[in-house]
Amino acid sequence: MTNTTRHPAVIDLLGGTPHGAGADTAATVSASKPPTAPKRPRKRDSRSPRLRYVAALIVVVALLGWFILRLLSGNDERTQERIADETDTSETAPTLDVTPPAPAAAETDPTACRTDPGDQKSGPGVIAAFEHAYYVTRSGTAVRALTTPDTSLPAKEKIQAGIDTVPTGTTHCVRITPISAGIYSVALTEMRPGQPPAQLPQAITAKELDGRWFVDIIN
Repeated sequence: MTNTTRHPAVIDLLGGTPHGAGADTAATVSASKPPTAPKRPRKRDSRSPRLRYVAALIVVVALLGWFILRLLSGNDERTQERIADETDTSETAPTLDVTPPAPAAAETDPTACRTDPGDQKSGPGVIAAFEHAYYVTRSGTAVRALTTPDTSLPAKEKIQAGIDTVPTGTTHCVRITPISAGIYSVALTEMRPGQPPAQLPQAITAKELDGRWFVDIIN
């Protein structure tokens, strides 16, 4: 049997594949495929840094607002405290003005030892005034003005002479006890500088004339 080699053209007409043509055809087919386009580089998302900036800005604004609120609230508290203090002062000041003074010890305790100026509203008051004029004011005229016009006590000049014998700086304390109407037991304590206190007991009669009290008799 004789092997007949067909011409490549005949093989093409018959639909066959000539020897050696497979590789060329494969190469031709492979070469005809378009090249794969290179992948485009991914763009960086520009939104992420912007979001971070916005978030940071929000935090800063929030902290600043909180700080300002603290300052304002502190000022408000101090203002309210100052207003409250001023209100308390303004409310209590009138009360102090209208509150009567506390009574003296002699008024609350009639038997207390008195050194006050006294007055002519009562027997004990005029006795206290008499002794105050003698030892504190040191005036014979003031002493004589506190006695009745027809008293047996000496004139103001003699009273002044007696005052002048008392050393300057001498203090006194007088305790007055009522015995009967207008008559009082008086315990006078005289305290001269550098000397022990001296007790001078007296009995004094006081009279009321035209609504005022005067010393009348001293025994």
